[in-house]
Amino acid sequence: MKRMNKRELLFICLLIISFSCVAQSQGGFVGFGQLPVKTPDSLLQRLRQAGDIKAKMLATEPLMAFHAAHGTTDSVIFYSQQMIDALNNSDIKARDKLPYQSTLYHTLAKAYSEKGLYDEALRYYLEGIRYAEALNNGAAVNENKLGIANVYFARNEHNKAIGAYNDLLNTSHDEQLIHIAYQQLGIIYLERKDLVKAKAYAEKAIVFFRQEHQLKNELQTKLILGIVAELSQHTEEAFSIYNEVKNHAAANQFFDLYINAGQRLGDLLIAEKEYEDAKRLLSMVYANAIQWNDMKAQLKVLNSLRAVHAATGDYKNAYAIMTQYMGISREILDLQNKKEINELEIKYQTVQKEKEILNKENELQHQKTIKYSLLIGFLVILLPVIGLLYMYYQKLQAQSKLNATMDEVNQQKIAVLLKDKELALLKASVSGQEKERKRIAEELHDSIGGNLAAIKLRLAHQNNVTGIKEVIKQIDDTYHQVRDLSHDLIPQKFNNTGFTELIAGYLRQFDVPGNAKISFQAYPREEIDLIGTTLKVEIYKIMQELITNTQKHSQASKVEIQLTKIDGLLKLLFEDNGKGFPVETTKYGIGFQNIRERLKLFDGVLSIDSFPSKGTVIDIEISLKPEWYEA
Repeated sequence: MKRMNKRELLFICLLIISFSCVAQSQGGFVGFGQLPVKTPDSLLQRLRQAGDIKAKMLATEPLMAFHAAHGTTDSVIFYSQQMIDALNNSDIKARDKLPYQSTLYHTLAKAYSEKGLYDEALRYYLEGIRYAEALNNGAAVNENKLGIANVYFARNEHNKAIGAYNDLLNTSHDEQLIHIAYQQLGIIYLERKDLVKAKAYAEKAIVFFRQEHQLKNELQTKLILGIVAELSQHTEEAFSIYNEVKNHAAANQFFDLYINAGQRLGDLLIAEKEYEDAKRLLSMVYANAIQWNDMKAQLKVLNSLRAVHAATGDYKNAYAIMTQYMGISREILDLQNKKEINELEIKYQTVQKEKEILNKENELQHQKTIKYSLLIGFLVILLPVIGLLYMYYQKLQAQSKLNATMDEVNQQKIAVLLKDKELALLKASVSGQEKERKRIAEELHDSIGGNLAAIKLRLAHQNNVTGIKEVIKQIDDTYHQVRDLSHDLIPQKFNNTGFTELIAGYLRQFDVPGNAKISFQAYPREEIDLIGTTLKVEIYKIMQELITNTQKHSQASKVEIQLTKIDGLLKLLFEDNGKGFPVETTKYGIGFQNIRERLKLFDGVLSIDSFPSKGTVIDIEISLKPEWYEA
């Protein structure tokens, strides 16, 4: 509420003292002894208790609705701006902000329109349309279009306003918007003094508002009908309507309607020359207009009070009121100038922002052009490079396929050679065995067989002692022949030398530069030396085969051999650090096949553990039986 000077305060006190509230036949006049609007504590408490941004939005909506209903536009603007700032600074997703932004911008635009800042109102209505269209909310779009039409009306751009309202009537299916448009068209035609159209539109609107129990809209429309009745010289009807609107507005704290209806009633009383009643009513309306800080209403009331005092010959009070009228007029003019300055400042800031946006857009466009140019240049260079790389890739693919084919052919050749070698070895082995058999057979047939045949004949015809001695000598020769033959089958070294020492001696011959370093451990040596000669021979030959394979294939630098007897088992562990091989995919040659065949004689088990570049471990286990020991 603005600060009142002493003269104004004295004048109001005199008016209130002189014209205390009295009853008229048509109804009493009410003066408000407190500020017109006090925000309910429950609404403020709910806002204070709100936690996140969504809860604050829900708490602010009834606050803004309360102040909008009571005409306190400054409060509506304050809460709307506060929530817009909070929403912009929140981490809610852009899509989730749209419903709140649509509502807030429409509310803010409506408040600026009621405050008279029409440029700002238009700006926020257009923003509201943008957010509503993003939500595909046709109803919200039409509400903002209605607001734009109201701005045209407030600027007295009646033709634009009528066009906008009629466009809504033709396109909208929202009954609320349609009847608000009827109400506004009624006001426009009332100002144009087209009473017939004004009344027709107002009557259409008031029926809907009454059915929907929208009391304030109903009273606003009824006020239009009261003015139509007054201008049509239906004084009693007008007086009744104004009085009804005034009383309902006072009861529901619609203070803007209360002041407007009281003003119309006062002017009607002056026209009827009921000056005393007019003075009392207008004095109370003026007091409430001051409390409400409605300067336009104050001017209207002061003008009516000046007229009633002049009509009764009280020129002194009429002059004083006129002085007050001029003061308020100047103040309104100052406020209008400030408002225009604010609007110009807003326009200037808007233009500056638009320039900044345009500059940024130009800069972005320039950067895009540079980026596109660089991209095109890069593509011009890249495409030939890609072509060359593709050709090179095709060449590599062809070379790879050729190499794979050559490898496959080589593998096949190697496999054929290995098979040929294995066949040759088998043939050599079979040939050796056949020769050995033939030699043994010839030896048995020619030497031993001949001796035995001769011994048989001698024994058959022998009669003297001398002959018996010769037979004994032949038998002894035959014995030596049989012994020499057995020594050929089983080398004498297995009988004359300890088995573990025999193995160690064999391995020492590989201890030359360039060969793998071989270490041999046997435990317990005494018990291992006692195993049978047949098993010794097979173990010895198995070890020879393993050493030969390692020297030929493994490229190892170190070989460890352990021969142990434990819990009735003879275990041979052979390990190298060579290149290894994949166990699952490797085809074993004749050497491993011979090892497996030798182990079958003793129910032995062969285990191979190898991996490329990780070396090879071969584990052999033979369960020892009593018959496999030396007698």
